[in-house]
Amino acid sequence: MSISPVAFRSQYSQLFGSSMLPVLEELFSLEMAMHPSRRDQLFKKVAWDRDIWQSSEMHDMDLFSEVAEGTEYPLKRPKQGAAKTLSMVKYGLGFSISREMVEDGKFELIGDMVRKLAKSGMESQEIQAMNIFNNGFSAETTADGVAVFSSSHTLPSGATFRNRPTTYADLSESSLQTALSDFEQVFVGDSGIIYNMKPKVLLVHPDNKRYAMELIGSELKADTTDNNMNSIKGDGLVVVSSPHLTDADAWFLLADAPETGLRIIERNALSTQAAPEAVGFLSDTIVYKSSYREKIGVTHPYGIYGNQGV
Repeated sequence: MSISPVAFRSQYSQLFGSSMLPVLEELFSLEMAMHPSRRDQLFKKVAWDRDIWQSSEMHDMDLFSEVAEGTEYPLKRPKQGAAKTLSMVKYGLGFSISREMVEDGKFELIGDMVRKLAKSGMESQEIQAMNIFNNGFSAETTADGVAVFSSSHTLPSGATFRNRPTTYADLSESSLQTALSDFEQVFVGDSGIIYNMKPKVLLVHPDNKRYAMELIGSELKADTTDNNMNSIKGDGLVVVSSPHLTDADAWFLLADAPETGLRIIERNALSTQAAPEAVGFLSDTIVYKSSYREKIGVTHPYGIYGNQGV
């Protein structure tokens, strides 16, 4: 379905100050609609109305035990897990529009500035989301205080689990098979429950996008002359690629966003505002700006598996 604009060049000359906002807002929204968000496929977005967001985890109940006839049930309660606080951050950018630009018919220039502002806002959000993965083997941590992708995530009992391979490897048929097998076994609770989580997304750099699609979509097993059935195809993975991944060799497996600890805590969505004409009275300009307020972070490491490659 095509989207037809309601704002036309012939109408622009009567617009200046805050009355220009509906026209500019339409251009901004149309540009955003042309660039679907990758991060919304990977993160769970939570609308929030305060300056901080807190996550406090509870671990699993103990496994069931035998209950003899006529005896009381054992009563247990889950153990308190780690907590994490995310504080909102505001991001923004703007530009000024002179009265002369409007009077002289520089509408294409004004429209181009608005579209570029929209693209900048969306790219900024995408970069911040991908930095969770870029820094996930080092500075970015989960609630237990270790790197997002680690071999030593801790549980209250003192047990540990991992969400990365014991040895890093580039993406291949064999390394992906290992990762898929790991994914079904490594995510365990404090009582020993195996979560048996299912990966849904294979996240890669664009350099690996087509190869990744071959690995998961070919009828026959990739990287071999044998005519074996490609069992990976049956896992139903979807390939997502991002140019904002800084390591072309790194790749990731992700469960459905609600099952993971990947969170976008949204205080204010990406929006625009035009200052009243009086603000720029001495310079005959108006200010057009865009901003959003949010925090991206990771609470728990379940359902996300990272491999740095070599």
